[in-house]
Amino acid sequence: MAAIEPRSNGIAAPKIRIDKARKRFVQKNGASVEAIRELTFDVAANEYVAIVGPTGAGKSVLFDCLLGLKTLDSGKIEIDGQSIGNFIKDGKGRITRIFQEDRLLPWLSATDNVALGLQIRGVPEKERRDIARKWLADVGLRDFVDALPSELSGGMRQRTNIARAFATNPEIILLDEAFSALDEITAARLRGDFLELAHHQKMTFVIVTHSIEEAIFLGTRILVFGAPARVVREIAVPPGAAENRALVDEIRDDIRSWIAASGRDASRE
Repeated sequence: MAAIEPRSNGIAAPKIRIDKARKRFVQKNGASVEAIRELTFDVAANEYVAIVGPTGAGKSVLFDCLLGLKTLDSGKIEIDGQSIGNFIKDGKGRITRIFQEDRLLPWLSATDNVALGLQIRGVPEKERRDIARKWLADVGLRDFVDALPSELSGGMRQRTNIARAFATNPEIILLDEAFSALDEITAARLRGDFLELAHHQKMTFVIVTHSIEEAIFLGTRILVFGAPARVVREIAVPPGAAENRALVDEIRDDIRSWIAASGRDASRE
């Protein structure tokens, strides 16, 4: 297992720091549900972190907290040393999220959908449309800049969604099962294109995925979550691991065993 030993917890000057985060919800029936428990991990600048775990492990709740949409009950989240609230307030557009669904506005062209975040930030029309067209070209949609979402395939809509995320020049992208709604051939191409863009833009990204193979392909590090959300295993992904079938099988078996064990632990709580 030497090739997949966990990296040190001490990451110097992290881009993202999550420290002893906790989050509970009260359901309509009055029951209290713990979504995040004592969650602690760092993400370095320009690092690609993949999060895998069982359904209901609080992964999407964590993303909501990273975007300031939900607040923790205790613990803290910092980006560039700032509290998440201050980071969001001072740096609109510096962190963005790509969902499984493309969430494009059906009445807008691909160009205007990609330019939407820039429009919200007050970028002049010509400038924002030029930026949008540039990013559509970069994701392979140069000939579809005026197309409506209904005129695009599922893969093309998700490419438009990715262009929209990059158009605001964010520092951090959160991918929430971003490729899971696509057929595997389309998803594989899109993962490769996304990785190339992220590398070129010196991006930091965190992806939540149920696909262990996707986590190995995209991540430089994999965090295995238990339920409630907490890190139960950390795996450094060696360069080229996705091309090594034996290593992929080894990492996959390791992750599955930890997910199964954490699920048994959660069921006894």
